[in-house]
Amino acid sequence: MELGFTLLTGAVIGLIDALPMFLKKMNRTDCWSAFLQYVVVTFIIFNTTLPQLGINDFLVGPVVALLMAIPMVVMIGKSDKKAIPIVLVNALILGFIISVIKHFCVPLLFA
Repeated sequence: MELGFTLLTGAVIGLIDALPMFLKKMNRTDCWSAFLQYVVVTFIIFNTTLPQLGINDFLVGPVVALLMAIPMVVMIGKSDKKAIPIVLVNALILGFIISVIKHFCVPLLFA
């Protein structure tokens, strides 16, 4: 995949995740961590297929995002149990959005 498009997509997805946190004046380190998490998740999803699991291309994003959210959920769970479902649902939704972008936009831009 084109690295610039991947990083731009990751930055947009990261902003979608982190912007509400910034607006709520949450800890800046936590906000930047959430932003960077989705930049990295996007990079990995754009460069990953999971043929060994036999899953549809649209499910690669949610699976990878959910797996990468688990360490964050463990850390968050110690102090804020209410945030766990929010983080997991965000991982599924944003992972799916990344997969859709990968499936529809990348072939058009880089064919």
